[in-house]
Amino acid sequence: MDNECARVRAHTLIMDTSLSLAQTPTSWRGSLVRRIREFRLLARDPALFVGVLVAGAFILAFILLPLVRVITQGFFTPAGEFSLQYFARYFEPGYARVYWEILGWTLQMGVLTALGSTTLGFIFAYTVVRCNIPFKGLVHALALLPTISPPFAIALSAILLFGRAGLVTRDILRMRFGPGINDIYGLDGIIFCQIITFFAIAYLILRGLLERIDPSMEEAALSLGASKWRIFRTVTLPLLTPGIAAAFLLMFVESLADLGNPILIGGNITVLSTQIWIAISGEHDLQKGAALSLVLLLPTLTVFILQRYWVSRRSYIAVTGKPTSGAATFVKEPIVRWTFIAFTTLVLLLIIALYITIFVGSITKLWGINNTLDLTHYEAVFKRGLEAILSTTFLSALATPLAGVAGVVIAFLVVRKTFSGKEAVDFMSNLGGAVPGTILGIGYILAFIRAPMFVVAIIYAALAFFFISAVSPKASLRWLVFGVGSFLGIAMAWLSYDAKMRDSVAWNYLSGGLTWLPTLQQTQWLFIAAGILSALALASLVFVEDKAKRRVFILLCFMALYLLSRELILFITDPLAIWGRRMGGSYLPAVITSIAAWINLVFQPPLAVLGFTYTVLGGFIVGMWGARTRVAAAIFLLAVCCALTFYGEPLALVGSAYIVVAAYTVRSLPATVRASIASLQQIDPAIEEASTSLGGDAQHTFRRVTLPLILPAFIAGLIFSFTRHMTSLSAIIFLTSPKWPILTALILSEVEQGGLSLAAAYSVVLIAIVLTAIGLLYFWAGRTFRANWETTLGGG
Repeated sequence: MDNECARVRAHTLIMDTSLSLAQTPTSWRGSLVRRIREFRLLARDPALFVGVLVAGAFILAFILLPLVRVITQGFFTPAGEFSLQYFARYFEPGYARVYWEILGWTLQMGVLTALGSTTLGFIFAYTVVRCNIPFKGLVHALALLPTISPPFAIALSAILLFGRAGLVTRDILRMRFGPGINDIYGLDGIIFCQIITFFAIAYLILRGLLERIDPSMEEAALSLGASKWRIFRTVTLPLLTPGIAAAFLLMFVESLADLGNPILIGGNITVLSTQIWIAISGEHDLQKGAALSLVLLLPTLTVFILQRYWVSRRSYIAVTGKPTSGAATFVKEPIVRWTFIAFTTLVLLLIIALYITIFVGSITKLWGINNTLDLTHYEAVFKRGLEAILSTTFLSALATPLAGVAGVVIAFLVVRKTFSGKEAVDFMSNLGGAVPGTILGIGYILAFIRAPMFVVAIIYAALAFFFISAVSPKASLRWLVFGVGSFLGIAMAWLSYDAKMRDSVAWNYLSGGLTWLPTLQQTQWLFIAAGILSALALASLVFVEDKAKRRVFILLCFMALYLLSRELILFITDPLAIWGRRMGGSYLPAVITSIAAWINLVFQPPLAVLGFTYTVLGGFIVGMWGARTRVAAAIFLLAVCCALTFYGEPLALVGSAYIVVAAYTVRSLPATVRASIASLQQIDPAIEEASTSLGGDAQHTFRRVTLPLILPAFIAGLIFSFTRHMTSLSAIIFLTSPKWPILTALILSEVEQGGLSLAAAYSVVLIAIVLTAIGLLYFWAGRTFRANWETTLGGG
C-alpha cells in the first residue's frame, strides 16, 4: 500500500512538472504579448509615450550605463583581460591589512557620522517643533547653512580654527602639537566635519515627521497618567522610528560618498572615497578605481535599498493633514526645554563661528602666520578664478531646469500613469543621487570616453519605433520606413567619416570595398541635412493638411535653421573670442571668451542628442502629413535623424561641458523627483480626469492643469538643484577640463597647495552666488512657494 501511494505521488509529481514545463513557454509568450499590447496602447498617447521613452533613455544612458561600466571595468585590465587582482588584495598578505584597515575606517566613519548627524538632527527638530524656541525662522535658516556651502567648507574652517596653527588651538589655548598628539586631522576630524555638514538633512526629515504627529495621541497618554518620559519612549519615539532609520541610512550613504572632507582633513587616515580618487588622479589606474568603487558601491547600494524600504513603511505613522499648534508647545518643563534650546544654541554658535572663520580667513594675509587684513585674495579670485566662477555658474544654471523638468516628468509618470517598469523607473531615477559621486564620475569616464554604440542604437531604435508608429497602421509600411530611412541615414553618416576611417579594414568590410564613394566634410554634410529638412518644409505647404500646415512648416524650418546655426554661429563666436582675448584688463577677456563659449555650447549640442530630439519631433510631424506622401516624407526625415544620431563618435562626451551638465542633472534628479511626487500625491486626480474627459490629451492636461498646481514644488526643486550643482565636487572632479574649470575643484586644488586664505575667498564667493540665486528665485516665486523649500532640501 505504501509503495502504491509512493508510485502515485511520484507519477503526480512528474505530471505536474511536465505540465508546468509545458506551460512555461505559453506563460512567457503571454507575458510578452501583454507587454507588446501595453506598449502599443501607450503609443496611442504620443505625449505619454514620448515621456516614457525619454525618461527611459536618460536613465539608461546616464545612470545605468555608467554604473554597469564601473562594475565591469573592475574585473578587466586595460588590455581587456579578466583579472581579480584588486579584489584579491583583500586576501593577499602584503595588502590585506592595509585594504581591510581602509575599509574598516570607511565603515566606522559612515556609522559614527550617521549616528551623530541623526542625533543632532533629531535634537534640532525636537527643539524647533516642541520647545517653542525663540527666533524659530532664524534657527531654521542657520541650520540649513551647511547645505548651501561647498562640501569641504566645514573642513576648511575647522582647519583654520582647530588646526595646528588654528585660532583656538594655538592662539587661544596655546596648544603645541608634536608626534603622537591628537589634532583635528584624522578620523575624528572627518566625523566632526561630516556631522556638521550633513545633520541638516536629518533635521528636515525628522522635523517634517514631528510636525505631522497628531498631538492628541500624546495628550491621551498624558491624561491617563503617563509621565512625559514614558510618553516620549512609548508613543513619540516609535512613531518616529521609520524616519530615524531613514535618516540614519541616508546619512550613512552621504558620509561614504563624501570626498571633500576626507581629502582635506583626513591626515594619515584614508577612506575608500579618497583611495578611489588617488587611484584615478594619482596612479591613473582605472581598473583599480573601478574595483574600489565596486567595493564602496556594495554597502551604499545595500543601505539605499534599506532606506527605501523604511520610507515605504512610513504609512503606519499616525499623521494629520496639517501641523497643529498644540504639538509646538508640548514640552513645558523648564529643565528639558532649556536644555534642548541651550544645546541647539551652542551648535548654532559653532556653525556661525565656522562660517565667520571662512570669511575672516579670506581677508587674512596668511592665517596663523600673519593675521593682518588683506583683500588681495579676492583680487586673485577674480583674476585667476573668474573663468571657473563663470563656467560653474553657467553650467549649474543650465543643468537646473533640465533636472527640474526631468524630475517633474518622471514623477508624473510614476504617480499618475500605469505601465510595466514604473517601479524600476522610480528606483533608477533615485539611484544616481544614492551612489557615491566618485563612482558616478568614474562611470562617466568609462562610459563616454568612447562612443557607447550599443546604448545609442537601443535609444535610437526605441525612438524610431515612436516615429514609425505615426506613419501607417500597416506594419509593412512602418518597417519599410524604418529600414530604408535607417539605411540611408547610416550611409550618410559613413560618407562623412574622415579619410583615415575610410581606409580602415572595418570600412572596407562594411562598405564591400566601395572606396570610390565620396567623402563629405562635416560642414558639407550638415548643409545637405539642412537642405533635406528645408525641402520637406516646402513640401509640407502642399502635402500637409491645412490645419497643421503652418505648424509643420515652422517646425521643419526651425530644425533646418538650428542645424545650420551649428556652423554659422562660429562666424560670430570666433571673432568675439578673438576680440575678447585682445582686450586689455584682467576681467573683460575672461567674461567675453566665456560668453562666446556659452553661445557655442547652446548651438552645438552633441549630434546624437540632436538626432534623438529630431526623431521625437519627427514622430509628431509625420502624423500630420498627407497619407499619399507620408511614407516618402517619413523616409527622408528619419534618414536625417539617423545620420545625426550615428555621425562620428556619438555620445563621446569626455572633455566636453555636456558631461558635467549630465552629472549635475543626475545628482540632483532624486530631489526633484521626490518633491514632485509628494506634490502630485496631494492633488486630486479628478482634476486631471476632468480635463481628459473634456478632450485634453496628456500633454495638454500636464501643461495646463498639473504643472501650475505643482509649480511650488517645481520652484523648490530648482532652488535645491542649483545649490547642489554649485557645491558638487565628488561627481565632477574627474570630469573637469581646462576649457571648463569647476569652482569646487579649483578650491580643492588651492587647499592642496597650501593656499587656505585663497580657498576661503573662493568659498565665500561661491556661497554668495548660491545665496544670491536663492534670493532671486524666492523674489520671483513669491512667499507662496517658500514653505516647500524644506521638504525638497530634505530629499537630497
